[in-house]
Amino acid sequence: MKSIHAVFANDGEWFIARCLDYPVTTQGRTLAAAKKNLQEAVELYLETWGGAGQGRPLKDVYLASLAVGA
Repeated sequence: MKSIHAVFANDGEWFIARCLDYPVTTQGRTLAAAKKNLQEAVELYLETWGGAGQGRPLKDVYLASLAVGA
Protein backbone atom coordinates (compact mmCIF):
# COMPACT_ATOMS: atom_id res chain seq x y z
CA MET A 1 0.00 0.00 0.00
CA LYS A 2 1.26 3.49 -0.92
CA SER A 3 0.71 6.76 0.88
CA ILE A 4 -0.43 9.75 -1.14
CA HIS A 5 -0.72 13.45 -0.38
CA ALA A 6 -3.98 15.27 -1.00
CA VAL A 7 -5.74 18.60 -0.62
CA PHE A 8 -9.45 18.83 0.18
CA ALA A 9 -11.58 21.94 -0.29
CA ASN A 10 -15.27 22.48 0.47
CA ASP A 11 -17.17 24.70 -1.97
CA GLY A 12 -20.28 24.70 0.22
CA GLU A 13 -21.89 21.76 -1.53
CA TRP A 14 -19.06 19.35 -2.42
CA PHE A 15 -15.66 18.42 -1.06
CA ILE A 16 -13.14 18.59 -3.90
CA ALA A 17 -10.23 16.15 -3.50
CA ARG A 18 -6.98 16.63 -5.41
CA CYS A 19 -4.05 14.23 -5.24
CA LEU A 20 -0.69 16.02 -5.14
CA ASP A 21 1.30 12.97 -6.27
CA TYR A 22 -0.69 11.95 -9.35
CA PRO A 23 -2.96 13.89 -11.75
CA VAL A 24 -6.17 12.79 -10.06
CA THR A 25 -9.08 14.93 -8.81
CA THR A 26 -12.51 13.85 -7.60
CA GLN A 27 -15.28 14.96 -5.26
CA GLY A 28 -17.74 13.80 -2.62
CA ARG A 29 -20.69 15.21 -0.70
CA THR A 30 -18.79 14.64 2.58
CA LEU A 31 -15.10 14.70 3.46
CA ALA A 32 -15.20 10.95 4.12
CA ALA A 33 -16.80 10.33 0.72
CA ALA A 34 -14.22 12.55 -1.02
CA LYS A 35 -11.37 10.65 0.69
CA LYS A 36 -12.85 7.29 -0.34
CA ASN A 37 -13.44 8.49 -3.91
CA LEU A 38 -9.87 9.82 -4.16
CA GLN A 39 -8.44 6.54 -2.89
CA GLU A 40 -10.43 4.60 -5.50
CA ALA A 41 -9.56 7.07 -8.27
CA VAL A 42 -5.81 6.90 -7.52
CA GLU A 43 -5.93 3.10 -7.43
CA LEU A 44 -7.68 3.09 -10.82
CA TYR A 45 -5.15 5.60 -12.19
CA LEU A 46 -2.25 3.38 -11.09
CA GLU A 47 -3.89 0.27 -12.55
CA THR A 48 -4.53 2.05 -15.85
CA TRP A 49 -1.40 4.17 -16.32
CA GLY A 50 1.43 2.27 -14.74
CA GLY A 51 0.52 -0.41 -12.29
CA ALA A 52 0.55 -0.21 -8.53
CA GLY A 53 4.29 -0.88 -8.34
CA GLN A 54 5.31 1.52 -11.12
CA GLY A 55 3.71 4.76 -9.98
CA ARG A 56 6.23 7.49 -9.29
CA PRO A 57 5.07 10.01 -6.69
CA LEU A 58 6.78 13.35 -6.38
CA LYS A 59 9.56 13.63 -3.81
CA ASP A 60 8.97 17.29 -2.97
CA VAL A 61 5.59 18.99 -2.98
CA TYR A 62 5.16 22.74 -2.55
CA LEU A 63 1.83 24.41 -1.86
CA ALA A 64 1.66 28.08 -2.84
CA SER A 65 -0.86 30.82 -3.54
CA LEU A 66 -0.49 32.71 -6.82
CA ALA A 67 -2.29 35.72 -8.22
CA VAL A 68 -3.65 35.35 -11.74
CA GLY A 69 -5.50 37.77 -13.94
CA ALA A 70 -8.92 36.42 -14.77
